[in-house]
Amino acid sequence: MQAEGLFNSAIFASDGHVLTGRVFSEGEGYQALLLDERRRIAFLIGDKRDESLYSVKKCGGNYVAAGHSGERSLLLIYNSTSGVISSFLGPEGILWQVSCEYAVGGLRENLWRLFIVEVAKRRGRAYSADNNIYAYSLAGTGGGYVVVGRVGEEGKYDGFILWTDPYMKPLKAIRSGWKENDYLRYTNGRWAAGRMEIGGDSEGFLVKLAGLESILYKRPGFDYFRFVSSDGLFIAGEGDGQNQVRKALLVHNRHGSLLGEGFSAVRFYDERSMNAYGYVYKEWRAYAFRLRHSHVESGFNYLTEHKPLKWKSLKLSAKRGSLELREQNFPVSEVAYTWEECGKLP
Repeated sequence: MQAEGLFNSAIFASDGHVLTGRVFSEGEGYQALLLDERRRIAFLIGDKRDESLYSVKKCGGNYVAAGHSGERSLLLIYNSTSGVISSFLGPEGILWQVSCEYAVGGLRENLWRLFIVEVAKRRGRAYSADNNIYAYSLAGTGGGYVVVGRVGEEGKYDGFILWTDPYMKPLKAIRSGWKENDYLRYTNGRWAAGRMEIGGDSEGFLVKLAGLESILYKRPGFDYFRFVSSDGLFIAGEGDGQNQVRKALLVHNRHGSLLGEGFSAVRFYDERSMNAYGYVYKEWRAYAFRLRHSHVESGFNYLTEHKPLKWKSLKLSAKRGSLELREQNFPVSEVAYTWEECGKLP
């Protein structure tokens, strides 16, 4: 397994040869980062008021990315042929994941609202629940979409699952009803992955969407699942290592391994290339990393437990009117970059 790093940055997502994340400017916050691996160009986007891109999707000749700029939601369109980047700022909030048609996240008002943006029209709509609610992930289901995230008060969230029609109109929504904190961070349409707190400990857990079968992955220490493969066997995220230092986590068929010398996490796994992406802090420095052909090495075994949950109906109320994302003339810098073998990093 080959490990490579980029200094002073973090990678959160990829689709083909385009990667997104952020780059740090010491004492000045951070800027959104877009890497075009084919052109070997890095684009630094924004004016250092804390921009990040958490998701990217190839859509014809363009790439669509989503994240935030400061306190506001951000949608970005990159034409990989011309190199032109168009940025669109939305209301206060964040967008966590994008498809070619929609982006999902949260709209921040007095409480967080579920925020769904139609990419082509750059318009969004919001849905409220009885408390905070926002989405982390979406996936197509053939006849519509499934959306997952969290709902509830701070420190006592429930994971939620929402099924929609092809136009993102809600059809059915449920919440876990778990007595402690839990939420769902990712879905591929067949499975959802996240974490569940039990007695103050955080266990990684999966939900098989057909039948709502919930599976806990148990071991001592904190675990947080951020990705699950379409067959439900490969998982990525972060977990406690020695001295409770959080490390990048890979799991296959209940066997896990922790990677990295310092605080680190896998934020995205590309099933096609078998590359894992994320970040690591090493000697007070931050690096984005890429693990090529990543696989689970010697480590530990999980005890898995089926955890029936008392799923409850979740009522959503549509907020009237649409919310516009307006084009913003962000500064964009093009710089060269080089992946370094991790053994050569300072």
